[in-house]
This record gives sequence, structure tokens and C-alpha cells, in this order.
Amino acid sequence: MSALSKQSVNQHEIRWDRLLQKRICFGHQSVGKNLIDGFHGHDQARLHVVESVNPETFRLPVFAHFRVGHNRDPLSKFRHFESVITSGVGESVDVAFFKLCYVDFTAQTDVRSLFEAYCRMMDRLAKTYPAVTFLHLTVPMRHLERGIRQWIRDRWRGEDPERLAQMKRHAYNELLRATYGSSGLLFDLAAEETTYPDGRPSVIRYRGEGIPHLVSHYTFDGGHLNELAAARIATRLLAWIGSLNEGESNP
Repeated sequence: MSALSKQSVNQHEIRWDRLLQKRICFGHQSVGKNLIDGFHGHDQARLHVVESVNPETFRLPVFAHFRVGHNRDPLSKFRHFESVITSGVGESVDVAFFKLCYVDFTAQTDVRSLFEAYCRMMDRLAKTYPAVTFLHLTVPMRHLERGIRQWIRDRWRGEDPERLAQMKRHAYNELLRATYGSSGLLFDLAAEETTYPDGRPSVIRYRGEGIPHLVSHYTFDGGHLNELAAARIATRLLAWIGSLNEGESNP
């Protein structure tokens, strides 16, 4: 039976009176689609969810989302998100954000360079559109194999590319937390995914370091969220967005 429960899904109260007044734009790929699917239990609250980047969509309160860039090419996601905002969406939207995917990171990813490119892009947007609240999301993590079989494979094959990629995801998330965590504009998706319902962290050991690890009960394939986990995290995301003050300043 899943470690999650109906009670855990509903433990964060959503300020519908505020959330339903916002015009929100969210760029994502597959894990983001899991979160969008997790909104379905809130249909009774008239959450207007559409897939669109048409500036006309934002004339009224809406939660609009779109497929951002291309997986395995994080810079394409930066470029696409910026182009959407500058196409007219930035003049109409209240809240805007996007997320990278776990597949955007490999053992070879230059984390510092990628993060600096992200900061430059977000700084440009914040200066150009001061009325928009730009949010930040940490990168989702994966559930990796462990145990004696994995130990034997590591022993004989040497470096594990997927564990190295997980370290890169974690390093990028740590930069996000250090830079934006104190602003109140960071939703820590990775922390939600790597924490058991009782508050224990889920970690694996590699190179003597503890690396956050997607809880097995939250996924059906080692990377994407199952229905119950998606509903739980989506509820927390909506509650967080609903709690933001209008005109929240960007760092």
C-alpha cells in the first residue's frame, strides 16, 4: 500500500479566494504534466486549467500551462520560457514559472554554467516585467537502484552515470535554494519528492555523500509521479501559490 494517504493530500489548505483571482503561466514537461493531472481533484473549486500561451488567455484568471522547450536540452527551455513571456504574456500574467526535468541533467552537465544562464534569464525577465511574480522550482529527482546488485555493478563498472547525474541535479537544486530560498518564491519540488510522509529524508550514498532520492512509493517508473503523489504535491503547490501576496517582489 502506498505510503501516502488521502489525509496527507488534503493537509494543506488552499486559499481559493486568492488563487482563483490569479493569472498563472507554467512551463513544464512530463513531471509537470503529473502535477497538472494532480489538479483534477480540485475541479469542484472551478480551477480553470488550460494549455495555452496565447496572451488573450490571460485576460481572465486562469492556470495556463505549456510544454516548454525540449527534454535533454535545458537551454532550449530557458529560451522558450523567455520567448513566451516576451510574446505578450508578460504584460498580462500575474505569476509565471517553469521547471527543468530530471532528464535535463547528465553526468557531464556543467551545473554552474547552467545555473548562471538561468539566473541571467530570470533577472532579465524580472527587470522587464516588475509586476509579474516569477517563481522558481527545484529539479525533480529520480529513484535509483540500490542494494547488493547495484553495489556489484558499481564495483565492476566504476562510475555510475545515473548517480553522477543525480548528484548534478542535487547540486543545481542547492544553488537554487541558496539563491532564491530566502525570497519565499521557491517551491522545493525535489524536497517534496524525497521526503517520506513522516518527515524522514530519502537518500542514497554515493562517493561517501548522501544524495536525495525519490521515494519509491511516489513513483511508478522511477522518475514520474504516481497519481497519489502527484495529487499531494500539486495540492501543496496550489496552496503555496495561493498564499503569495500580490505584487510579491522578485529577488
